[in-house]
Amino acid sequence: MGIITPTFADNQKSNGARRGRGRPPKVVAAHEPLATGEQPVIGTIIPPFSQPFVAIPQPAPVVEPQPLKIALIGTAPSSRMLAPFNDPTWKIWACSPGNMNVLPRVDVWFELHGNLHWPECRSYGEPYIQWLKQLNIPVYMQDQQYISHAKTFPKEEMVKEFGKDFFTSSFAWMMAFAITQGAKEIALYGIDMASRDEYILQRPGFYYFRQMAMQRGIKVFAPNESDIMQPPGLYGYSEVTPMGRKILAREQEIKERLGGMENEMTRLQQNITYLKGALEDIDYFKSIWLGQG
Repeated sequence: MGIITPTFADNQKSNGARRGRGRPPKVVAAHEPLATGEQPVIGTIIPPFSQPFVAIPQPAPVVEPQPLKIALIGTAPSSRMLAPFNDPTWKIWACSPGNMNVLPRVDVWFELHGNLHWPECRSYGEPYIQWLKQLNIPVYMQDQQYISHAKTFPKEEMVKEFGKDFFTSSFAWMMAFAITQGAKEIALYGIDMASRDEYILQRPGFYYFRQMAMQRGIKVFAPNESDIMQPPGLYGYSEVTPMGRKILAREQEIKERLGGMENEMTRLQQNITYLKGALEDIDYFKSIWLGQG
């Protein structure tokens, strides 16, 4: 009589024969759900593992590079020493002989003047060059005429990228270079450009490169002790604001008072000259005619 329904022993024999292994399969008996959401089991045969467990190596975690942050250091005493010298996430870029032996940390130095040997510059230029030769950090210069190991500043690349019109100071060149190096933040310390010649000639260059940086998503800032971030007035608009009107009125008042004093000083100077002449006459009469009766 043939077997209509295979028994457990029949299944065990047939599975073992197919797999060619002496190890019997694990059988999970049918049972009612034991936990909420569990599906009923109708009798499942779970074959044994045929291979040993092998751990799959996990990829190393990806470490994101730190954003490049560059602090440019000038010589204005009001904010120069506020730079983040103790913060290693900031790169310190400096220039000028006025910063020689002053800053506690510098990562890159820039000296873009080519006149350090000129007679009128020799008094500070020669000791400055000797000091630059001792630096063990990158020093960017026009070429190697002063220091053999100096790096040549990429002037042509900067001009090609930004044009020729706004390179009006060392900091303009340094800002342009920081932008092309991929800086995400640029901070300015010891940079005011507040004297009249700097304001007229150099500030427009700073405003231009600040705008270039901001358009590329770069944050540019300076401490409150510096006035470099103050924008110029809007022509035709700023003077009609309350502050603009007050400044112009105060300027006119001072000019009028000064003019009055200058006129008075001229009148007094004329009187002084007249009286000095009178004293000379008296001296003449004293020395020549005093003995006459």
